[in-house]
Amino acid sequence: MSHDPTTTGRGPWRLLVLDPDITDRKWLIATIAPDGVRPAGLADGVGVDEVTAAWVASVAGLSRPSLTPLPGALAWRVDEGGDPR
Repeated sequence: MSHDPTTTGRGPWRLLVLDPDITDRKWLIATIAPDGVRPAGLADGVGVDEVTAAWVASVAGLSRPSLTPLPGALAWRVDEGGDPR
């Protein structure tokens, strides 16, 4: 599966995210623009490295973004029916 939604022919990615915070549980739908998808290396799962933090700052238009972990968050990619994930 490509990490670049522009190569899938389906446009931007949509994600359904469950933030299971016990005090403020919520469902979120996010639309991810083509420049909002970046391949992750094997070590990226441990934390956000400097290269990824710089990419987030650039895409989000922030000089010093604050990145807050969402422990236990779950996410699903939203696709048109008939294309199971």
